[in-house]
Order: sequence, then structure tokens, then C-alpha cells
Amino acid sequence: MTSISSVTLSLILEKIASRDKDFRYMATSDLSNELAKDTFRFDSQASEKQVSDVVLTQLEDPSVDISGLAVKCLGVLVNKNRPEQLHEVVCALCDRLLTSKTEQLRDLATQGLKTVVAELSSKKADTLVAAATPKLIAGLKAQPADVVSSSLDILAELTARYGTLLPDQEGLKRALLPELDESRAGVRKRAIQCLASLATSLPPASLDDLCTAVFARLESKGLKQETARTYIQAVGGVSKSVGHTFGQHLPRAVPLCIRYLRSAAEGDDELREYCLQALESFVLRSPQQARSQLGDILPVCLEFLRFDPNYADDDMDDEGEEEGGEDMEEDEEASEEEWSDDEDTSWKVRRAAAKTVASIISHFPDLLTEVYPKVAPVLVQRFREREETVKQDVFQAYVDLLRQVGLAARRSDGAATGLLRADIPLVMRAVARQLKHKSAKTRVGVFRVLLELVGVAPDAVGEHVGELIPGIQAALQDTSSAGSSSKIQALQFLNSAMAANAPATFQPSAAALSKSVYAAAGERYYKVAAEALRVCEQLVRVIRPDTAAPVGPAMQPLVLPLYTAVMARLAAQDQDQELKECAISCMAAAVAALGDVLGADVAQVGALADEFAELPPRSGGATGRQQKRAKTAHPQTDAAGAAGAAAEATAGPGVGGGGAEVLRVLLDRLKNDITRLTAVKALATIARSPLNIDLSSVLAPALTELTGFLRKSNRQLRQASLAALAAIVSKDGSRVEAGVLQSALEEASALVNDGDLLVTALSLSFATAALREQPACAPAVVNRVLPQAIALVKSPLLQGAALEALQSFFQALVGSGAAGASAETLLAQLAAAGTEADASKSAQHAAAQCFAVLSAAAGQADVNATVQRLLATLEDAGKDDNTKRFALLCIGELGRRADLTAFPALPNALTAALGSELIAESASMALGGVAAGNLGAYLPLLLQHVHAQAKTPKQLYQLLKALNEVITSIALGAAAGSSSGGGGGGGGGGPLMSDSQQGEVLKLLLGAAEASEEECRAVVAECLGSLALLNAALVLPALQSQLKSASGETRTAVVAGVRHCFQDTPHPVDALLPGVLPDFLAGMGDEDRHVRRAAVQVLSTAAHTKPGLVVEHLPAALPLLYAQTVVNKELIRTVDLGPFKHQIDDGLELRKAAYECMDELLDRCYDRVDAAAFIQHLESGLRDHYDVKMVAHPILTKLAAIAPGQVTSALDRLVEPLQATLQAKVKTDAVKQEVDRNEDMLRSCLRAVDALAKLPSAQQVPLFKQFLDGVVLQAPLKDKYQAIRDERRELEGADVVEV
Repeated sequence: MTSISSVTLSLILEKIASRDKDFRYMATSDLSNELAKDTFRFDSQASEKQVSDVVLTQLEDPSVDISGLAVKCLGVLVNKNRPEQLHEVVCALCDRLLTSKTEQLRDLATQGLKTVVAELSSKKADTLVAAATPKLIAGLKAQPADVVSSSLDILAELTARYGTLLPDQEGLKRALLPELDESRAGVRKRAIQCLASLATSLPPASLDDLCTAVFARLESKGLKQETARTYIQAVGGVSKSVGHTFGQHLPRAVPLCIRYLRSAAEGDDELREYCLQALESFVLRSPQQARSQLGDILPVCLEFLRFDPNYADDDMDDEGEEEGGEDMEEDEEASEEEWSDDEDTSWKVRRAAAKTVASIISHFPDLLTEVYPKVAPVLVQRFREREETVKQDVFQAYVDLLRQVGLAARRSDGAATGLLRADIPLVMRAVARQLKHKSAKTRVGVFRVLLELVGVAPDAVGEHVGELIPGIQAALQDTSSAGSSSKIQALQFLNSAMAANAPATFQPSAAALSKSVYAAAGERYYKVAAEALRVCEQLVRVIRPDTAAPVGPAMQPLVLPLYTAVMARLAAQDQDQELKECAISCMAAAVAALGDVLGADVAQVGALADEFAELPPRSGGATGRQQKRAKTAHPQTDAAGAAGAAAEATAGPGVGGGGAEVLRVLLDRLKNDITRLTAVKALATIARSPLNIDLSSVLAPALTELTGFLRKSNRQLRQASLAALAAIVSKDGSRVEAGVLQSALEEASALVNDGDLLVTALSLSFATAALREQPACAPAVVNRVLPQAIALVKSPLLQGAALEALQSFFQALVGSGAAGASAETLLAQLAAAGTEADASKSAQHAAAQCFAVLSAAAGQADVNATVQRLLATLEDAGKDDNTKRFALLCIGELGRRADLTAFPALPNALTAALGSELIAESASMALGGVAAGNLGAYLPLLLQHVHAQAKTPKQLYQLLKALNEVITSIALGAAAGSSSGGGGGGGGGGPLMSDSQQGEVLKLLLGAAEASEEECRAVVAECLGSLALLNAALVLPALQSQLKSASGETRTAVVAGVRHCFQDTPHPVDALLPGVLPDFLAGMGDEDRHVRRAAVQVLSTAAHTKPGLVVEHLPAALPLLYAQTVVNKELIRTVDLGPFKHQIDDGLELRKAAYECMDELLDRCYDRVDAAAFIQHLESGLRDHYDVKMVAHPILTKLAAIAPGQVTSALDRLVEPLQATLQAKVKTDAVKQEVDRNEDMLRSCLRAVDALAKLPSAQQVPLFKQFLDGVVLQAPLKDKYQAIRDERRELEGADVVEV
């Protein structure tokens, strides 16, 4: 022993033998602590046996405390024992269980064995199983009932943990089957658990024998009801434990369950419940095989969802319900109370049926249009379920159904949505009736349904909102202890419904609702008050939808109470942060929309604002006057008192200065670290108000605070502050003090860099607003902002909103007329930035765009002079390539914005530049830009050059890029001009091609599609797609006809061209794509791998942008897609590199594209995808190349969250590829890049494992559990896995827990 001496051990053992109970207890505790140390080792077999015997003896100690401590000690001891001694200990415990004369001793032996099973390391499990199993099987034949029960309990744990190690699985199975006919219910229940655990480790043939034996017993005649219940439970238990393996037995199992479900004796609700639970397990664990049985399962579930023999109410039709009115409601409630007794257990049947229906809805989204008409009416009818627990399950099932409809609606599939809309009147009547229910739980469930309904069909809910008002009011006025939850749900529904519907929808009921909402805003419970304030913010829009129109007479009485209720919360100090933020946001919306109605209470600031401006800044707390008020106020928030004070402040235009109070409090919140972000957004909202709220007297303190926020590290705060500064300056820039504005500009200038382009764009927008509203600040802008802007131009990251803001800034700066900021000066600075020796291509392009914007704004004369200088630069042999490249880019950008037809030398200069390899790319962009802006003069020239250079790949590539610039620009202009894409060109945004030009371009592109260079074909494809956006009726049939071309290059180009037809926004081409799309998707079966890859990318792009266009074609497309995931050995070639040979897989990119497409389909069209087939092909990706695995792992992670049942059913098949990935070894001579790639793959795989471990039934799959315990949670993967879990918990906001 290394942690304890022999002498010390002897002393402990001596004390354990003492007659004094306290001595024995302390000695046993000491022994347990010593054994638990990692460094403890026995120094001899004799001492090991001695300690083991002592611990076993202590189990029989008359003191319960000592025997319990001995059980704990036993769990530590067995991990220190040698296999031989462990075998002896386990056998001794089993013998005591079987032979002890007293039940107490048998119980202690049982506890000891359970502790050993739970605590023993898996490395010693074979010894445990070999020693315990035969004796426990013998225990099943014992006479004492507790011995049989204990043996079954321990066997269940053994089989669940170490089923594959059992020495005699068949013998255990034979011993367990008779126990199902045992007269004692406890024994039967334990036997079922043990059989279910054993089934997971049985070989297929043995599992089939087990299922056959159970089915044969159920098929026998004269079976007792209690025996039938046991065997039905066994069917459900085995199905739940073995998953998809049980699927082959469903044709026999389902009819048996339905038969017993229908034939159960009167009052045998337990058997009916077990039958329905078994059906649910079939759907959850074997969804693929259960699909063919749904025609039998679903009708019987719907039938028994209405099973209520003690309460006849299901046959009443809706008309009768409406005629009954309130009397019917009272009768229903009275009936519920009358029949709510303990003897009626039929509710368990209905609950099991509801759960099974919900599982069918969730696991078969592709059958939504078939399932909905059958399920929806029954669920709506069962809203009046009298048992609360069942009613909640019914609500949840209907919510699941609505979610599936919502998924279909997001995919532009209107079939299911149409079915829902037809049911809306019936649903709303049922919902309105349930809202009058006394139970708060029922109302919460109803509002959950309504919230989901708003998300799917918001306008349909709005049409029936009048029916819901009484129920909503009742929920908001609920004073019971459970009423808060229903209030929160009611307010959340109102918030969502008001936001999703036109204001006119809620105007008729606004007066009735407002009283309850305003009262809820004064609730003590902060969550209720916060939700009420969010509804108040929506009420502002209802009261005044259009600020240009006056508030209606009916809405005017709601304004002042709203202001009073919100002001009470805004002025309060001691309340939750969420409540403060909601009050600030709501008050800002009220002032912005109703400021003129409130009059002097808001529009005028008065002396208090000036007084506030003189107060010293602080991080939080209250002003001196507020502190005095706080001392005299009640320590808790007194909403009524605050409301009274606010009402006093707003009693009239000249009384109290309520407006000053609002702005003073907003400025106070601006100084508080907790609420400052919301306060900044509130000030921006008020500043943007079209009511022109006068903020002049608070500009100085507000701008000072906002300027200070620009120095903070909080990115959101900086963004909001910049947006607020721009809004305030745009509104009242002429009133801002020069010093205050200059300070703000200085701080904003420091943010103009490429570190955060969004903040940069906001900073430049603020500077632009300052220049336009207060030109006097131009010197400060020139000194501070301009140098930063010029430096930004040189950044290779400049793009998007930041580039647009920069262009506007330069224009505003020139317009200000500031010294040192003339157009000539800025153009010279931009030219210098664009021609620097180390300027990147993207930076040059950005500088050229700014250059062109400034030059074009100066007028055509200046444009002509500039172009003349640029042409001279191109012709100057002394100019370097960098300067010429910038000149070409400037010419291209100017050509987009101005007429350049006055330069006859320009075409030759551009085409000549194409011959220089170093500037050819810029020449191509210049030619495309000039041609796009001067279509009539340059397009024929461009087409002529394309024809002439057809045999010169490099020249052809650059010319095709120029042509692509032209077509893309015209297509964007046509889209901006809202042209019709089915006919000839478009109109609106700029010059367009004539029909003859489009035909000529199409012919030229189809000819160029045969180019052998892949880069040329890629440009041709993009051109074809853009041309199709201009004239789909001309282009799409031509592309379709080329699918029969003998040239694989042509087929690849035309298929890839269709990919560029799909736009994120609606486009006229969408009407023609469905007719031709199947032919292009059929390209996944082409003999040419390039065509197949292009077709896969078409499906992926279509699923991403317009899933509604592809869902109907998925049955034909998916088999072709899955075929691309298979490794094709014919595409693997070996390249001889001299000293070694290298294998190249030409099919890798195709497989990677296929899995990326599967990822898109999982996101957009999951309800139309067969999950079982999807998982089957995903398995091959988990075994594939590194690049494919890195795509497959996130797909598996996502799939585990979307379809947990289907993934769990296939979990045992997923273990092998995941384990192979985690245990793969990197070569000893691997370079750093290979090591890093392997680490990335391990992390990606562990993320997938973590997602699988979170599955509800993952621990019930033995192979996965062994993989998790034996591989993932062992060194060296344990720490990496823990880091992955910590990362995931951090993202989820959960606490980090040790593995």
C-alpha cells in the first residue's frame, strides 16, 4: 500500500471489530476514505482479502448507519480488488441475497450488489457479469418474493450496462419469459424491464425468437386481461429499447396492439393505455417501418382520443355549441366537476392517444397534407377535454401541427396553410370558449396555441380577434396565485398579434383592452409588467397608425392613461432591468407618435432640462431630488403612487411640466450603465419622429453623453450612439453647439477604420449628416475624419455599406465647400491611394468607385476632362502597371455613370489593354462597365471581339467577364425597375438590350459554352443565368434544348447557368422555372461528373432561395442526389510523382457538393425528406474524406435536434464511423497543417457526439453508451469533449458542469 501503512490498517480493522458502535462507525468511515484515494493499493493478497471480508461483515452490522456506510465502502473497494477477489466478493453478495433468512439481510445484499454494478469500472465488468449472472438467474426460482424481485432489479441494471458481456444471454432470456406470467405485478414489471434491457444486446435471431414468443402468447386464446397487459407492456418496452431493429415486427405487432385496444374489457383503461404507449414507441423508435402502418395507427389513436365513456359530449356539433351560449359553458363546467373523481381513469387512455398523435405529427412532416384533415378537427374538438393533464397534451399536439404548417408556409407551400385557414373560424370559436375557463393552466395552453397560430396565419387571427377579447380580459384580470402565467401568455399573444396585424384590426377593441393592459403595467410581478409595456408600445401604433393623420376621436381618451401608466414605470428606480428597458422603449414610441397630442407635457422641455444639464455626470443612481423622493417613498415599487404622481404631472399643458419629466428621466437613464443602451435607442426614436419634437434644449447633455459612449468598448452601444447622433444631427443639426458637435466628430473619426465596417459606416453617416446640417463643422471634418477616410480607401476589406457611406461622405464634403476638400483635392488623394505600389486590387476598385462618384457629380464636362487624362495615362509608356490598372478601373466606373461615347479612342485603348496580362483583368472590368453604361455604342464592339477571340482562351475569358459585367448590370437595372421578366427586356433602371441583341448574345454564349477551360465555362454560365433574368422566355427553352448536346462542356455550362437564375427575392423568372427545373435536376444522372456536380448545385441553390419550387420534384431528385454521395472508385486515379505515388479523387468535390446540398435540404425542406434514407447516406459521409466529414458532422448535429427519434433509431449504426474518426492516428511525420486539420476534425466530430449524447434515449442504446464511456470520456478525448460541452453550454447560457 502506498497511502496507508500496515500498522494503520490493522488499527482501523481493530476498531471495526470493537463492540462500541461509534468506534465501528468511525473506523468504517476511515476505511472508506482511504480506499477512495487514487494512490491506495493493497500490499498483499492477504490484506486485500482481510479488508474485503471485513467490509462484507459490516454489511450485517446491527447499526443501520454502519451497514449503510459499508455499502458505500463496498463501491470503492471493488475497484481496488483483483479480478479473483472481486469474483469472491460478488459471489458472497449473491449468496447472501439468495440464502439469508431475514429480509433485512437480503435487502442489504441487494443494495451492495446494486452499488457494485453502479460503481464498478467497465474494465472489470466481465468478472462481475460472469460471477453474478448465473446466481441471479437461479434467484428467479427462489420462493421468497423479494429475492425474485431483487434478482430482477439487479439483472435489469446488469443487462442495461453490460448486456453484451452476459455469458448466457439465451439462458437469461428463457428464465425471464416465464416471469411474465407471474401472478405478482411487481415481478412482472421488473421482468419487463429486464427483458427490454436484454433485448438491446441480443443477436438478431435471438431477438426475433423473443418477439415471436411474446407475439405467440398475445395471439393465444383465452388470455387473461392482466397477462395481456403484461405482454403488451413487454412489446412496448422491447420496441423502445431496440429501436429500428424492432421495425420488421411491426406488421405483426401493430394489429395485435389494435386488437387488444379495441377488445379491452369495460373499465380496463390500463390495457388501452399500454396499447397506445406501444403504438407511440413504434412511431418514435421505428419511424421508417411505422410509416406503412400509419393507416391503421392514426385512426385508432384519433378514436381513443375521444374515448370518454363517462361523459357524453363529443357528438355535439358546433352549431349546437353556439346556440348553447353561456348556459352551455356553465353546464360543461358543472359536468366536469361532477365527473372529476378518482375512479375514472379513462383520461390516461386519452392522454396516451394524444401523445401518439403528437409523435405522428412530428415524425412525418412529409405527410402533413394527408394528416392535417384527419387530425386537426379532432384536436380542436378535444380542446374541451375535461381533464387538465390531457388538455395540455391536446394543446401541445395542436401546437406541433401548427409548427409543421408554419414550416410548410416558409417554404411557400400553400396547401397546408390553405387547410388551416379553412379551419380558422372553428378553431377561434373553440379557443374563445376555452379562454373563459376558470383554470389558469387551460388559458396558458390556449395562448400557446394562439401564439403559434399568429406565427403561421397572423391575418387570420386578426379577423377573429373580437371573439377573443372577453377571454383575454378575463386572463388579465385573474387575481389567483396561478394567474401570472396566464397574464404573461395573454400579453405575449397580444404583442405578437398586434405586431403582425394592421392597426385597424385592434382599434375597435382597443378601449376595452387598454384598461386591463394599463393595469397589468402596474403589476408588482416584473415579468407581467414588462410584457404589458411591450403591448403598450404596440398600442401606440394602434392609437395612431399614421403620424401624418390626427388621432381619431375614439382613440384620444386612451392617450393620457397610456402616458400615465408608462410614466409610472419610467420614473420608478427600484425595479428590474427588463422592466426599465421596456418602459424606456415604450415611452420613446409614445412620444415619437403622440407627442403633439400630449402637447406641452412632452413637446416642451422647460427649465428642468437646463437644470439637469448642469448636473455632474455619474454612472448610475438618482439625482439629489430623486434621492430625496426615494427616502420618503415606500422601499418597494408602488405602482399606484407612481401612477398618481405621473397623472398629476400630466394633468394639463401648463401643470407640472410632464414633458420635462419624461426627457429628464430619459437623460437620467442615459447616464445609467444598465439602461443606457435602451435610452440611446429611445432618443434616436424620438429624434426620427416626423412630429418634429423639439429637443433643442436637451441637445447639449444628450450629445455629450452619446459622444462619451463612442469611447466605450461595447460595440452595440457604439452602434446605437452613432445612429442616435446621426438622427439628432439630421433633425436639429443647426441648433447644436459647434464645440459639442466637434467633440462628437473627433470621437467618431477614431472609429473610421476597417476593424469594424458597420461602425465605420455609421460614423461616416454621422459625419455626412453633420456636413449637410451644419457646414460650419467642415474644417473639423477635414482635419479629423478625412484622413481616416482616405486611409480606409486603401483597405482591402472595404465593401458594402461602408463603401456606400464613404461615397456619400465624399460627396457631402465637396458640397460643403470646405477649404482643402475641393473635388480636385479629393480626386488627387483618391488617385494617390489607388496607385500606391502596395495597393490591393480590391482597394483599387473601391478607390475607383469613390473617384467616379465624385467626378460624375461634377458634371459631364469634368467627366470628359477626367477621362481624357486617364486615357493619356494608359497611353503613357512610362506609367507603371499599378497606375494603369487604377486608370482602367476609374474609366469603367465612370462609364457606368456617364456618357463616354465622345471618345473614339477609348474602345481601342480598352481592347489593347486586354492584351497585357498584368492589367487584363482591370481592362475587362473597364470594358464591361463602359459597355453597361453606353450599351448602344459598346455592346456590338464587345460581341465582335468575343467572336474574334473564340480560339484564344485567355482573351476570351477576359471578354466574357466584360460581357458578364454588362448583362449583370442590365439585369440588376431591370429588377430595380420592376420589369416583367417573362417577355423581352425590362424597363426602368437603365439601358436595356433589344430582343435581337439578346438573341445574338445567347447564340454567342452557347457557342462559347463548348470552351474546354473551366473558368470560361463558369463565366458563360453566369452570363446565361443573368440573361435568363432579362428574358426567361427566350433563354430557358434554349438552355433546355442544349441538355441533349453531345458536348459535356455545353451541358455543364447550361445546367450551371440555371443555378444563377434563382434569386433571394421574388422574380418573374420564378413562374417559368418549375416547368424546366426537372430536366436540369435530371442532370444528376448524367455520365459526365461535371454535369452532375452542376445539377447538384442547382438543387442546392434552389432549395436555399426558393424551396417552394423544388419540393414537388424531390421524390425524383433525392435518389439521384444520394447516388452522388457514394465513393466511385473509377474516379480515383494514381499519379506517379517519382519517389512516391499520389492518389487523386476526382469525385471528391462532387460528393462534397452533394452533402452541402443535403444540408440545405435539411434546413429548407426537411418535411419532404425521408429521414431514414437521409441518415443512411449520411453514414457514408461520416466514413469519407476529411473534407466530406467536415460537412457531414454539422449535418448530423443539426439532424439530432430536428429529428431526435429517427437519429436515435439509427444511433447504433453511427457509432462505428464516429469512433473510427476519433481514434484515427496522425502520421508521425505529419506536418503542422495535417495536425491542425486533424484537430479540427476531432472537434467537429465531438460536437456531433455531444449533440447525440443530448438525445433523450441515447443512454438506452448500449453501443453508444459504451462508445461514450469507453472512448469519448477517456483520455485524451475527455478534455476536448469537456471543452466542446462547455462551449455549447456557454452558447446556450447554461451552467458548466463537470463530465
